[in-house]
Amino acid sequence: MRTLKKFLSLDGLSGVVLAMHRDWHDYTVDLLDKYGVSRDVITIVDGGATRFESLICLANGCVAMSEKLGGAERIIMVNHDCARPFVPQTVLEANVKALESGEFDMVTTSMPTIDTVLISKNGKVGDVVPERSTVFLDQGPQTVNVRHFLSLVNTLSSEEREHYMEAGRLYMEKGFKVGIVPGDRLNFKLTTPFDLAVAERLIEDGTIQETGNKIPVVDIRSDVTADEIANLSANIVARWRKRLCQ
Repeated sequence: MRTLKKFLSLDGLSGVVLAMHRDWHDYTVDLLDKYGVSRDVITIVDGGATRFESLICLANGCVAMSEKLGGAERIIMVNHDCARPFVPQTVLEANVKALESGEFDMVTTSMPTIDTVLISKNGKVGDVVPERSTVFLDQGPQTVNVRHFLSLVNTLSSEEREHYMEAGRLYMEKGFKVGIVPGDRLNFKLTTPFDLAVAERLIEDGTIQETGNKIPVVDIRSDVTADEIANLSANIVARWRKRLCQ
């Protein structure tokens, strides 16, 4: 709900398409009703078997929504993973602005790495350490012209589709220009118990702001153990779910 509300606040928004496992459709509708989110501009579609297939489902959903509104020739889709609920609205706006500039064929959101990156082909032996200044960590959202994206997808075989997880690699391998919008440290993905603990802390201490891009310093002990994180997450998951929906 937190992520969805960010999108609903965007100027010029025609609608939102949610790609969801079909077993979660009713639950999603219940959440929309519970938190007073109008379903007039929201379409729920079945997601795909893979992340990339879900992206295609989103694009087709955008086309269907556009046709109901008159069938615009140019449809801009800002696609984002709801597991990154703290994305600043300024990042969403910057994505749209960058694509509309005409300078890029698509846009992605990335952060320069603050760590040294080691490339390994087998996970056991290091092969190369790229220059840190050239390495960016992709976050999302990514923004595309829907009709252009679908035209590229239609050139792929089923085997080639399995090769991709997101649109950026597809565009680069096809020779198109991918622009980078600066990301935000708050735009992290909630995947592990540690992420949940950080999210809970950020919400509790008021660090999370709905506007601006100030990067906070999070006071997390460096010696915290996996067992401590697991015990902490068991106590905060229920509260985390409730707060993220507010």
